[in-house]
Amino acid sequence: MEKEAVTFSFGKNWRSFVDTVSEETVRLSMTNIEEWLGRDSVAGRTVLDVGCGSGLHSLCFYLLGAKGVVSLDADPYSVESTRILWEKAGKPANWRTSQGSILDKDFVGGLGSHEVVYSWGVLHHTGSMWEALDNACSLVSRGGVLWVAIYVKGPDYQKHLALKQSFNRASAVGKKLIVWKEIYKLMRLRWSWRQNPFAWNEKRVRGMDTYHDLVDWLGGLPYEVASKEEVVGFCRERGFVLKTINERPEGACSDYLFSLPE
Repeated sequence: MEKEAVTFSFGKNWRSFVDTVSEETVRLSMTNIEEWLGRDSVAGRTVLDVGCGSGLHSLCFYLLGAKGVVSLDADPYSVESTRILWEKAGKPANWRTSQGSILDKDFVGGLGSHEVVYSWGVLHHTGSMWEALDNACSLVSRGGVLWVAIYVKGPDYQKHLALKQSFNRASAVGKKLIVWKEIYKLMRLRWSWRQNPFAWNEKRVRGMDTYHDLVDWLGGLPYEVASKEEVVGFCRERGFVLKTINERPEGACSDYLFSLPE
């Protein structure tokens, strides 16, 4: 089977996003973290951000008082983006960024264990999702939590995969046309809902915006999916207990918060 061509860089997309980060962006992201983990639940704890992307959530963990934050990503542009936010935060000594893959056993072995391991919408893009999730599980300390988001399995997988493959095969101009075609669909949908179609690029709950999330979705290869039962069962076999789940429809990520008992 011919290997899928990947011409998209998650990091370049998030590097572009970093230039748009505002106080409102940070506030939305921090609120989302507090809603999931609980108010004051980050303060004094160590956090590992697996696939840090733009670095926004690492920044928020730091601002929420984490004792230590480790941000990692395989994409050098994501590392660059995260370091830009680190510099803006005053180059704190208790927040460090590393370039590396969650699939690299040697690299993972040097990360230690952490009280909060966070990986939102990342593991399904590694090309070996279950290995990546297994490695993420191994990094959670006893009494800690694992917060992950995984794309939902469903009947439209092949259609979504074909769209992503078409996007990655397209020229730079072709990619822009595909993006604007999807934006046009979104504008029409907003019009049908009697919402302002020109306000389509709204801020999301996690502080991200519609445009960069859309580009991330279109370019996202490799692309794997999983059912709730698969994710919960996999983590349960490794000693984790499901605390919270936000189930989403196919095409989106379901969020899972697990705890690892003492």
